[in-house]
Amino acid sequence: MDASEQSYPNRPYLGADDLAPLLSFGSRALALRFPLNANWHPGDFAWELHARGDRPQPIQMWSSAGGVTAVAWFMGPAQLLFEVLPDSENLVPEIVAHAENAAHGQTELSIRSFENDARRIAALQRLGYRRAAREGVWFRMDLSAPLPSFDPPEGFRVRDSVGIDAARRAAAHRDAWDDLSRIGLPDARSAFTTQAYLSLRAAPVYDPTLDILVQAPDGALVANCICWADEESGIGVFEPVGTHAAFRGRGLARLAILEGCRRLRARGHGWARVGTAHFNAPAISAYRSCGFEPYDRTSWWVKALA
Repeated sequence: MDASEQSYPNRPYLGADDLAPLLSFGSRALALRFPLNANWHPGDFAWELHARGDRPQPIQMWSSAGGVTAVAWFMGPAQLLFEVLPDSENLVPEIVAHAENAAHGQTELSIRSFENDARRIAALQRLGYRRAAREGVWFRMDLSAPLPSFDPPEGFRVRDSVGIDAARRAAAHRDAWDDLSRIGLPDARSAFTTQAYLSLRAAPVYDPTLDILVQAPDGALVANCICWADEESGIGVFEPVGTHAAFRGRGLARLAILEGCRRLRARGHGWARVGTAHFNAPAISAYRSCGFEPYDRTSWWVKALA
């Protein structure tokens, strides 16, 4: 059978034993698709699954002899993200058909796609999808270039999470995400618990030396970001990034990100990436101030279901 006609068995994500193949797929997709983007970095999988990776998820995995070759994930009842290794793009119609059948009782299905991926967009158009709405903005930094210099405000310092108390670290995340009124989400609240952080810390790709914090003069943890490394692709990703509402506007997130970039570069990584919602102007401004350049966007592509 020609490779372009080959199909692969698929199965759902059932629990903790499926995390390692999912992470491996993330690394390979990043490396093989570059300079195009991929929907997931291993760190994205770790972050999304940190409190629930030990039980079944609405994720379907297609596998070949070499491992997982495609992943589809329902982020909502009618919203799908999927990724495919470059030599398995023939699977796109099968993946989409599987998702349409699984969208029980939904009137339409939305699929996220990168604007720079002309081949993927053409495939979705052939399957009857149309561009419907903007979703995200994506930034990339060449770590071989000089990093911007930025000194912390007096009394503030950057540190990592080695030896940090889990309850304090979890509280720092909540403090950064409990007030999103600046981007039009006044009712947003973080449910990130100490147990959730401990679960995240147990992920095989988590590294406390890349979990960066900014500490105020009184010792409070007022800004933070987790930087995820990936040796196979040489690409690091920042997810999540946040600052306590009372300390915004001082460049503290920039401090944390730049420290993460320095540590990635010291590990031999060539690139860093970060993404955010298309309407998140403060985050977009912060990423630009760090030296990130916009290089792609994502949109939702929609099809009515019979």
